Amino acid sequence: MKNIRLLAAATIIIAMLWACEKDEPRTPFISNINTSDCHTDTDRLAAKDMSTDSIVVSWPGDGHPMQVAHYNIVLDCGEQHITTTVETSGNVVTVTEHVGEQGLTNCICLYNNSFQINDLPSRPFTLVVKVESLFCGSPESTIVYEHTF
Repeated sequence: MKNIRLLAAATIIIAMLWACEKDEPRTPFISNINTSDCHTDTDRLAAKDMSTDSIVVSWPGDGHPMQVAHYNIVLDCGEQHITTTVETSGNVVTVTEHVGEQGLTNCICLYNNSFQINDLPSRPFTLVVKVESLFCGSPESTIVYEHTF
């Protein structure tokens, strides 16, 4: 009888530990980053009548990845490599598009940057998208999107 009680207690403890492991917060990560070449006309998929940047977010809900498209980012001409990172703090998920040194050319172009955010929290959270660029070696950040899901 004592062995049965010990076995039952051990089973309950293991089940509780397994349940706790499943409830650990997930760490969001970025995948499928795609940056366009320079273009000079407003992308047709961007918001209607927009001649500057706009963001389109598609997310079916918990457990699914979020698709984000940032259209018509105004940057220096030339090849732009946009590094996209994500970090979380509390219930805020912040995506930063690092666009590098700006002001190095005498022309500008429009670029599109799309990516997928995986392992988003299942609880309510706020998504913040910001663009970080360098001007004369000093970083500048601009929030371009903020929405609570």
